[in-house]
Amino acid sequence: MNRHTAELLEKHFDTAFAAPGGIKKLRELILTLAMQGRLVPQDPDDPPASELLKEIEAEKQRLVKEDKIKKPNLLPPVTEQEKPYTLPQEWEWVRFGEIAQHNSGKTLDCGRNTGLPRRYITTSNVYWGKFQLNNVREMLIREDELDKCSARKGDLLICEGGEAGRAAVWELDEEICFQNHLHRARFYEDVNPYFAYRFFEKINASGEINNYRKGVGISNMSSKVLASIVFPLPPKSEHHRIVAKIDELMARCDELEKLRTAQQDKRLTIHAAAIKQLLNIAEPDRHQHAQAFLAEHFDELYTIKENVAELRKTILQLAVIGKLVPQNPNDQPASELLKEIEAEKQRLVQEGKIKKLKSLPPIAEQEKPYALPRGWEWVRFDGLINQEFPIGYGVLVPGPDVEDGMPFVRIEDLDIKAPKAQPGKQISESIAQKFERTRLIGGEILMGVVGSIGKLGIAPKEWAGAYIARAVCRIVPTYMVSKKYILWILQSGFMQRNFHGNTRILAQPTLNIGLIRNSLTPLPPLAEQECIVSKINQLILQCDSLEHQIDAATKKRAELLNALLQPQSQATSKEQPVNDMPCVTAEIVNLAAYRAAIGCYVVEKLANAPYFGRTAATKVMYLAQAHVGLELNLRPEREAAGPLDTWIYDFERQGQSQGWFEVDEKTLTTGRKKTEYRCLSALSEPVAKAEALMSSGQKAEFDRLIYPLADKKTEEVEIIATLFAVWNDFLIDGIQPTDEQIISDMRKNWHKRKARFSPAGLGRWLDWLRGEKIIPRGLPPRTVQQPKLKLD
Repeated sequence: MNRHTAELLEKHFDTAFAAPGGIKKLRELILTLAMQGRLVPQDPDDPPASELLKEIEAEKQRLVKEDKIKKPNLLPPVTEQEKPYTLPQEWEWVRFGEIAQHNSGKTLDCGRNTGLPRRYITTSNVYWGKFQLNNVREMLIREDELDKCSARKGDLLICEGGEAGRAAVWELDEEICFQNHLHRARFYEDVNPYFAYRFFEKINASGEINNYRKGVGISNMSSKVLASIVFPLPPKSEHHRIVAKIDELMARCDELEKLRTAQQDKRLTIHAAAIKQLLNIAEPDRHQHAQAFLAEHFDELYTIKENVAELRKTILQLAVIGKLVPQNPNDQPASELLKEIEAEKQRLVQEGKIKKLKSLPPIAEQEKPYALPRGWEWVRFDGLINQEFPIGYGVLVPGPDVEDGMPFVRIEDLDIKAPKAQPGKQISESIAQKFERTRLIGGEILMGVVGSIGKLGIAPKEWAGAYIARAVCRIVPTYMVSKKYILWILQSGFMQRNFHGNTRILAQPTLNIGLIRNSLTPLPPLAEQECIVSKINQLILQCDSLEHQIDAATKKRAELLNALLQPQSQATSKEQPVNDMPCVTAEIVNLAAYRAAIGCYVVEKLANAPYFGRTAATKVMYLAQAHVGLELNLRPEREAAGPLDTWIYDFERQGQSQGWFEVDEKTLTTGRKKTEYRCLSALSEPVAKAEALMSSGQKAEFDRLIYPLADKKTEEVEIIATLFAVWNDFLIDGIQPTDEQIISDMRKNWHKRKARFSPAGLGRWLDWLRGEKIIPRGLPPRTVQQPKLKLD
């Protein structure tokens, strides 16, 4: 490591401490520099790695001759195209199988295993760099099997399945058996197993390990693939110097993490103590002291979101204890307001609009949780409800979702800030009409009473005529109190704790309507209710602003760290000396080559997925441009199975002619055709090019997009991509659409076959898109109305 690298690395420690994820990025940088030969200086007196390879070969020959190992398979030499960067002069690129003898362990088969019971480990015991041995099991293993399936001190154990490639060095003196889902790598000569472990740690951190993982969901790494991994081999002595330097720097990272955690814990603890004092009604001096303390240390305490979240809760708690706004002695007291509410109820009874109400139990002194300010009153929650619309829950057994049925509000539809244009489910009218008492008119407060107890929402006017589920209750306050005040106090910790404390555990936590009606509620004078609402709105907006500032500062620190780390972690070019640390410019390629490379990346990732074919390929390519932001210059059309760009046909012809993959057209029993792709060995080259041309962020986002689509049927992928395209087209046009507009546009303004999808079903897929965070940003391309080709 030259002086320039050392100085920059020292600066990175300070910067990483402040940046989000900075210490993790710093660890990756350390490993990257190590594997590029830039972490410690080279010693000209060290014998080169080529000499180490000769010694390894001699050892292999000796072990074969002594019948201790089988003759190793000859591995192909590392090609120039496979070498990701230039190594120091005395290093060598090798394949992992050249430097280690490796094999998987014993298969657990209770019906066939024989021998003595012996302790064995499997992937569940292997973590990065360590083993968890508190759940080690036993299986029958014969004496003659021990040599193959036992690990001894210094062996590297690598997961074959699960998180394939996860590894740790066995450090105990006692040997341990291992199952077939683990590879044991036993290194020749003086190859340091800890250097090899750090290599796997590095390619995992950078994402390169995914090139060697196969399968969707649960990945695996076969013995053949493990042997083929391209590995940077330093001289023998340099192995040990690198490992020692990595350990030293990683220990510093550990200390930084401990210091950062302690610092954040201290801020949280101090803030929690100050908030507790702020809410202390019994001791006013404590309240005032906490106010002064928070004001003095505000900038320091509110640099983390957890404290801002607690501040939001505190604002509402101060509201319900009467400490948020000053009391006005001229306000009409709440006792007079309660008399007016009672008079209004009696009027409704006399006019026959409601039945005579059963009196609520009086509130005993011992029930009151704390003393209220002068002019406030404790009241049962039902005393504040418009009795023409009593608190109640809805449909017990809604039945199946039906097209063109009655809108049905479930607990997942509830959202105070941004409710959907329409609920996501529809039920039959015959079932709904049995629950007319809870049919919505719009504007009601809705609250979860089963499962997500206390979750709140407001029914928008567009929900008029919808029915609520059994898990949701309707709350309509009397017009004589502030509905906004009621909504805010329902969100307060005081009321939420009341609800959660009164739940029953059936199949799910359930809140009885009677308990809601009888819950104690603090009622201020009407004028003060309006003041409280105004103050809460003002303070919550300031909390929002605080969080935006934290996000902006966090982003700025992350950008600073990335700017510092990027030139250091870039692979060095093959024309320049290693220690020059150049800035690497992106390779310039033409559009056709770029688009083909990305297409090959998609095929390689999804070819083995059960439903993947031409239709899904076109959708993923569209999303690669419109969601990930890859500049593919596609021109998607609103076709039957669109969005479709006819480029796919040229790509398939090119893929076959270049030997990247084979295209197989099958006719299904339904008469429809299905296209499948079979990957060929030449596919690896354009896939590697695609990975080189994408930024790390683009690749991560692309992979995050691909994996949720891997198990989706062709029709489901069509729905996902089309809904995304409709939504994205609206954004391109400057319109923020409702779900109803998206669904309507897809069913009416695209190909007529899109109308076969029900609105309710499409609504669920919009929810899926949001849940997977596959949300449009109005990126090009915009789809065009040119139905020409049929894509089956």
